[in-house]
Amino acid sequence: MDYLAHYEVSPSLHSQGLHAHDYFELYLHINGGRQYCVDDTVFELNPYQMIIIPPLHMHGLVCDRDLVNYERCYLYLSPETLRKCGFNIIDLCTLFEEACNNKCFTRQLSQEDGITLIQDLQKIATKENKLPQDTASLLEDFSILLNILKIAQKIISTKSNPVNQNNTNNSIYKVLHFINHHYTEQISISELGKNFNMSESYLSHEFKKYSNKSVYEYILYKRIIKAKELLLTESSLTQIALDCGFNDYSNFLRTFKKFSNCSPKEYKNKLLSR
Repeated sequence: MDYLAHYEVSPSLHSQGLHAHDYFELYLHINGGRQYCVDDTVFELNPYQMIIIPPLHMHGLVCDRDLVNYERCYLYLSPETLRKCGFNIIDLCTLFEEACNNKCFTRQLSQEDGITLIQDLQKIATKENKLPQDTASLLEDFSILLNILKIAQKIISTKSNPVNQNNTNNSIYKVLHFINHHYTEQISISELGKNFNMSESYLSHEFKKYSNKSVYEYILYKRIIKAKELLLTESSLTQIALDCGFNDYSNFLRTFKKFSNCSPKEYKNKLLSR
């Protein structure tokens, strides 16, 4: 995938939980959402609020009840596409990653910029269903992408403050926060229940509802995300497995294939070929 745009209005939708991927995402909230989580940070959502999500960051909509008329759009961009859009002159990957330092993932757009962004994303989303694309169509897409990136660059370079994060007291969020800082250790549901004064059944049910994953699945997901980061280093695959909390390489290999549809070696080779 090089780039993908999507626009949607859902009359009724429950939060779809937390996930991560290997590409950049520009998410624009329009209406109906309540809270959005990126890693350990939860934001209250406002109309025309843009969230920048670099690769390998856990993120997603979170709420405790169904949403009504949830309207949003988003753009997926591979690092390769961002490099093309920067013409090897502007390092857009680093620009967006640095913009998210200190948990500053989100910015508030003006209504004018928000509407322009929606219209541009709708144009790409509509054209994607008409394949194959010829040269003129691809050039038009890239001109639209450049306009979107210009808006994103403008908003992250302004002196205005990012949108404030929500200081949630949600008990399951506290469990999530704990796991995010201890996922390479051996964590059991019974231990979590004791630490946060919850029964195992209640914790399992509420965590699944909040994150769309079981506690065990979430821990494994976090470990694989960490492994993908470490694959960019000189560490051996065995050392990466141990550093991510796996007892042996075979267990790491099996889990990595389950979540990534490829082996760690294949994933690393793909990174090196970019």
